Amino acid sequence: MTDIQLPDDMAAYGGILMDTRPWLYADTAADALRRLSLCTDNAHVEGWERPEHAYRVTGHLVTMTARLPELLGDIDYLIAGDDQNIEAANGADTQTELTALYADIKAAQAAAKATVAALGRVHARLGTLKERPRTTSGQGEENPSQGT
Repeated sequence: MTDIQLPDDMAAYGGILMDTRPWLYADTAADALRRLSLCTDNAHVEGWERPEHAYRVTGHLVTMTARLPELLGDIDYLIAGDDQNIEAANGADTQTELTALYADIKAAQAAAKATVAALGRVHARLGTLKERPRTTSGQGEENPSQGT
């Protein structure tokens, strides 16, 4: 059996060849959020009818958002590791721009952590909700206004 040689920008993930360029993953995540927003705009979409559906979606959003501070730290590390070879494109003082960038990354990390906490609270509250059982009106139709 021979080993398959993958191109430098490809990796095997779960038996699927995946492109490993980070910006493609960011693009995929952005597209997934766009599609999620579009599908949840319609209350008559399968998998978006009950409180537990919002709970499940929110749980995944918490997981996704929790990864942002680390990713921002990776960006900080990437730039700091080569900052002597970087210059500001707009002619500004490079050190001033880098200092501002690092401060903005720290602020974004703090905002992401606050968002994770807020989403976690939403997720927890959604976990306390459930759909009320529907009763029938006696004519073969459900009547959601009659509760127990």
